[in-house]
Amino acid sequence: MHSAADLAYDERGTGEVVCLVHAGVFSAWFAPLFEQPALDGFRVIRPIRPGYGRSPAPSEPASIAAHARRCGELLRGLGVTRAHWVGHSSSCCIGLQLALDDPGLVASLILFEPAKPSGTQREVAAPSYVGPALAAAAQGDVAGAFDLFVRGVGGDGYREVLRARLGNDGLVEAERESAYFFADELPAVAAWSFGPAEAARVAAPALLLCGAESRPWFRENVAILAEMLPDVRTQTLPELDHLAPLTHPGELASTIGEIVNDNGRLRPAGSKHSQVRDELRALLDELAVGDAIPPERKL
Repeated sequence: MHSAADLAYDERGTGEVVCLVHAGVFSAWFAPLFEQPALDGFRVIRPIRPGYGRSPAPSEPASIAAHARRCGELLRGLGVTRAHWVGHSSSCCIGLQLALDDPGLVASLILFEPAKPSGTQREVAAPSYVGPALAAAAQGDVAGAFDLFVRGVGGDGYREVLRARLGNDGLVEAERESAYFFADELPAVAAWSFGPAEAARVAAPALLLCGAESRPWFRENVAILAEMLPDVRTQTLPELDHLAPLTHPGELASTIGEIVNDNGRLRPAGSKHSQVRDELRALLDELAVGDAIPPERKL
């Protein structure tokens, strides 16, 4: 583990830069992905964001823009001028913000199950896990908050997944790190706003990924964001869910490697673009969220 710009990070390889930016709750989400052979042909950088691992917490609550700025400073400090941003959940929001604030740095966005923008299904589900988790954390029960939240997004078997991939010590560390998430990052995500006006300014091509077995609101989030972005593809990965960076890092690495090696695949054009939008409409119809999309964004 290295340190620069007051952030810890892992780095390996040479070539096109792939930046693996972990989701909230804990920092080891992308540790298995970092090691995958499918990424051997790239310069892979895995930052540990402020408040996680060995990266000190900010002196005051950090916004999504602040997290984006710190990651951008790290990349620039390492001599990176263009990077393919791989995000997961809340770090998808951070990548979108960096694409707005430092568009020249973001070569592409590869976003697995973004936390926002979200729709009606997330709104209905949130009181069952987000509210109770925040309440538990406020009472000092970080372990209880961790269990409520990760079970809510990843299912009842999440502890076995974390223990198998990260070990028992890794599970304990993940619980410890989550205190920062509940106190700082989760409120920052809630406060972050991203709509059609912001999306129209994102120049980087985007690939939005979703697991076929994930909670339904993640598919809804992908569909809503895909409606907004001007240069976008979507892909559903069979048998995967929100824990895929831990359970199926090889499959994710292969998808990332194929996209970075053939970056043109991120740019739909002509009939291919029409096909993508038809697929999105079918997904929106399946999720019954069409009425939640502003009329000017409907197909």
